[in-house]
Amino acid sequence: MTNKANNKILCVDDEINILHMFQRTLGRKHQVVTAQSAEAAMDLLGEHQDIAVIISDYNMPDLDGIEFLKRARGLSPHSVQIMLTGNADLNVSIKVFNETGVFRYLPKPCPTEILQKVILDALDQYHLLLDKRRLSEELERKNADLAASVAELNKKKYLLEQELEMARVVYTRVVSHDPDKLDGLDYLVSAKEGVSGDFLLTHTSQDKSVFYLMMGDLTGHGLQSALAVLLVAEGFRQYCQDQPDLERLAAMINDKMRRKLPTGLFCAALLVKMDLQARRLDLWQGGMPDAYFVDASGLIVGTFASNNLPLGILAHHEFSACISSHTINAAVSLICCSDGVTEQFDDEQIHFGVERLTAAIADSPNKATRIDFIMAKLRDHQQRQPQSDDISLLELNLPRISKALELL
Repeated sequence: MTNKANNKILCVDDEINILHMFQRTLGRKHQVVTAQSAEAAMDLLGEHQDIAVIISDYNMPDLDGIEFLKRARGLSPHSVQIMLTGNADLNVSIKVFNETGVFRYLPKPCPTEILQKVILDALDQYHLLLDKRRLSEELERKNADLAASVAELNKKKYLLEQELEMARVVYTRVVSHDPDKLDGLDYLVSAKEGVSGDFLLTHTSQDKSVFYLMMGDLTGHGLQSALAVLLVAEGFRQYCQDQPDLERLAAMINDKMRRKLPTGLFCAALLVKMDLQARRLDLWQGGMPDAYFVDASGLIVGTFASNNLPLGILAHHEFSACISSHTINAAVSLICCSDGVTEQFDDEQIHFGVERLTAAIADSPNKATRIDFIMAKLRDHQQRQPQSDDISLLELNLPRISKALELL
């Protein structure tokens, strides 16, 4: 509430005795300023911007009380006005109320106890008006701040939408529709927030005898991850031209990420090299969930766990790549997923987990649509929960892709 100390009361009357009476009656508790004419009173209103109450006589020689109070309203709009008059004419009373909007209309002379009570009521009214004005101004400020905040949020929303659209373009051109999409390579990705940090890159040598694959899961989302994918994809395709072994390929991508990307941005990945002439499959696993070898009947016949740290973490002198080599078996597929699959919650906050994943692999009725079947099982488990992370699934059917490469 407004501080009520030091209330000022302006008393206007052409009779000096009346002004003395005001000083005696009100001066002990309030600040009283007096004027013997309307003109003098208006000068005082110009000097004092904090007049709480104006008491004016109706009959004054230079300007009557009605005209004075009308002018006073323009100089001090929040002052509470009281008219004091010895004229009991009803028409005058009506005119006073209609033209001035006075708070009270008092007889002259006025009993002391009535005058003091009316002054207290007038002061309450004055402070009520001040509080109302203060609250109104505060509301206006808050509305202005809110409008500015909304404008800033809309600007940020627009910039985020532009960023997301840029990320979509970058991601689509780099990884979404890879030119080496071959029969036997089934891949599914579901982004959590428009643009996924999960990606798939492939490269086939010019003589079609060597096939490289990189399935990755970058930290972050949106433009950050899209630009990081662009960097990784550039390195992957450049380095694969020389047909390196997986140890060297992993080390070169790791070094590029360490040089170019901010600290803390890394990539869990599965690297695959198929050498058709040697009939050999080499695998590098860094930070991805277990990958599975599956036979023609859908049984899991081997598990390939991560045995390296994700790319982008270790410095060059610390990096060492552990590779797993396998003979290409015409009856085997390789299935891999990002951790968005195994870590998806249901309504009871239970993960989809490894057991449900391996059961879905075994239960798939058609090996050609295995990842779609796994995804359907995952969505059933998810229930009403939002997607907690980017989701990607890969099945590499070795005999089919070997045949597809031979036919190129």
